[in-house]
Amino acid sequence: MKKFLLAFDRELIVAERKGSTWKISNHFKGANPITLACDPNNPARLYCGTFDRGLWRSLDGGSSWEAIGTLYSFGDSYPLHASKMSSVTAVAVSSLNGEDGNGIVYVGTEPSAMFISKDGGDHFELLTDYRQIPSYPSWFFPQRTDTHHVKHIEIDASNPQTIYTTIEVGGLIKSMDGGITWTEEKEKDYPQDIHVIKSHLNNPNRLYAVLGDSFLKEEGHEYAESKDGGKTWHYITEGLTHHYAYQMAVNTADSDNIIIATSSNPFAAHEYENGNCESFIYRKEKNQPWKISNAGLPDSKGTLIPVIKVTGEGDFYLFSNKGVFISVDGGLNWTSLEIPWQQRFITQHPYDMLVIE
Repeated sequence: MKKFLLAFDRELIVAERKGSTWKISNHFKGANPITLACDPNNPARLYCGTFDRGLWRSLDGGSSWEAIGTLYSFGDSYPLHASKMSSVTAVAVSSLNGEDGNGIVYVGTEPSAMFISKDGGDHFELLTDYRQIPSYPSWFFPQRTDTHHVKHIEIDASNPQTIYTTIEVGGLIKSMDGGITWTEEKEKDYPQDIHVIKSHLNNPNRLYAVLGDSFLKEEGHEYAESKDGGKTWHYITEGLTHHYAYQMAVNTADSDNIIIATSSNPFAAHEYENGNCESFIYRKEKNQPWKISNAGLPDSKGTLIPVIKVTGEGDFYLFSNKGVFISVDGGLNWTSLEIPWQQRFITQHPYDMLVIE
């Protein structure tokens, strides 16, 4: 049995395979579920962050959901200022046990702030609103320039006390004590618009980042790596001909096998526009340039920029508005999972995915 949670911009789809049959259900219809997380110590305990409708928790693998961190229920109308966690933009769960034995939950929001729960989501406290960070006054989100948000949370694969958060747009903010204190990594030519940042268990201090910096600076700032935990960065872009990079996964079994999702520009990546959107998948191996990886995937034209995930066994999964696909050979070839795909999915933006064994 395998289960997929697929967060579109207007609903959350739960697709569960039993034998040769897929069971499909949807949740949060009309809402904006944009971030998902699973407790690494309990795969039935899930979290879903929505924009303007707060944070939700499932204790049964996604069959039912309850609002947490807020007094409101889905469908209620309430002002944005009613809850400090009304717009949840990133969620991550640590393998470290909290007070009740569940994983510690970190929640990032818009405006940029970080919350923590040490009891599985029953109670939350504010860790930081980042206002102590020197560059805070310069942060902005291109679509709403009067605000900004936590774009991604990465709990270090080899040290769960180290937490990386990226601000859209503001750079990398790092904690080495579980979120008690935060500092920014801001050396010369540092990445500012980090969409996804990853660490790797087999390569401590190595960070991988896909970026929108080519549209803030110049071409050649689509992908970067750090070998010292984010202090310094170098850009690796040979072979990339599409300069907006948005999603990424790194093979758990091979720290040099990387898959990224790109587009020619942000508009083409995120706006369906009667099928005029486009996205391109690239693959990289050690000491090799980036190469297009599209064998078995739908046409790039008409495909909104997809979500990419990898399992502990090293299988890559790709979720787009055209379906869900798997690669078992490091991204060389892709195969459709044949999940029943409804017409309304085609025009919806994919935001996040969970793969539950």
